[in-house]
Amino acid sequence: MLNRYFFIYVATIIAIRIWLWYFPKHAPKIGDFQSHHYMVGLVLIAICLIVYKPILLAIGSALVVDEIPLFFIFKTWNWPDDHWKQYHSWESIAMIVAISLLGYFALQYMVHKPDLRIR
Repeated sequence: MLNRYFFIYVATIIAIRIWLWYFPKHAPKIGDFQSHHYMVGLVLIAICLIVYKPILLAIGSALVVDEIPLFFIFKTWNWPDDHWKQYHSWESIAMIVAISLLGYFALQYMVHKPDLRIR
């Protein structure tokens, strides 16, 4: 079961990266507020806490993890409009892979440890 959701997680990251490679466009601004797809991910994770649907957690987590490297590159959640080079950099991709593998192995450990089992 965990592998199925990890597949959905990876597929979400790949899909959003391919989409933004071909269509590098920001969401519309609302005043000075610029939305990002990690915000949609946080909303999906919050919904998953209320209505337990693991697929929402997989997709939401992927959307959040996909933009975490930009925070470390720019040291803020408000990055410049021309951040596409950094978004598609090897550094960014390596961080996503590292975070994803760390999360996957942590979940594997918790699933196989009876006193830490996720229900």
